[in-house]
This record gives sequence, C-alpha cells and structure tokens, in this order.
Amino acid sequence: MSHPIPADSGIPAARTDIAAAYGPDRLFTVDRIVQWGECDPAGMVYTTQFLDYVMETLEAFWREVIGLDFLSLHRKLRLGSPTVGTKLDFQRALKGGDPFRVELRVEKISRATVTYDIKGRNAGGEVCFTATHVSCIIDEIKMKSVDIPERLRGPIETYQRATTAP
Repeated sequence: MSHPIPADSGIPAARTDIAAAYGPDRLFTVDRIVQWGECDPAGMVYTTQFLDYVMETLEAFWREVIGLDFLSLHRKLRLGSPTVGTKLDFQRALKGGDPFRVELRVEKISRATVTYDIKGRNAGGEVCFTATHVSCIIDEIKMKSVDIPERLRGPIETYQRATTAP
C-alpha cells in the first residue's frame, strides 16, 4: 500500500547534493561528549544511554540527509517510523567527558523498513559500540506499515549508494 505525499503537505523538496556530500569515507556523523548525567556513579555510560545515542543519530540523519524531522513526519504526514528492533554490541567503555563520534550507514532498504548500521568511535577512532537498528514506516491512522514514500526513499537510497564502497 503506497502512501503518496500530498504536494501541499509543506514538506520541502529532497536534497540534491547527497551523492556529492557523502561517500564511503564521508559518512553521516554526529559528534558528542559524554555528559555526567549519562553515567553511573563510577563515571561509565549507562547501558541504556547507548540507545539514546542511536536515536539521536537517526533523528539527525533524517533532519539533515532526508530533510524531514520525525515531528514533521508525524504531524504533517501522519506517518511514523517506529523501531522494529535494535541490537547493541559493546567493544570499549565510554566515560564521562569522553568525546566520541557516531557514524551511520544504511545497510538495507525494503518495502517498508530501513536497516541502519551505526558505530560509535572514541577520539582515537576505536569502535566503542555498534548497533543494528531496523525501523519501519507506518500510517499512523491505520497503524499499518506502508511502502516508504519516494520523497523519503529517494534520499535514503542515494545516501546508501554514495556511502557504499564499489
């Protein structure tokens, strides 16, 4: 079931510079510093905080690459992007005050779902955590999955092609 985006929805046109802006060595990234409130009394990041890092990165990706934030997706289009599943693996610790970078790749796009590959790296470039995150597009009125509209699919596919090594 396709879900077209009405011309009068107020949604801006898709970016046209995605292929030039990103590449296999130029992924979408979010730079952060671990805040004290994200840590346990020993100064280590709480396990659950890593899911927040993943979600923050996804929201920033949607805003900056797809050109649409989650609130507009919901309020203007009555679409949602709920989580189907997230798998987190930890390789190194992050502590309060540590700078780190979260990078995002699009692993797979299907009819209604997108699978993201996310890595968090410390200041030395070492992988601290990895996540595989799957989300789907739903019609929020019917609460059913829908085909990813072309206005959303196009930028995601362009980014995936641009960041995949030949």
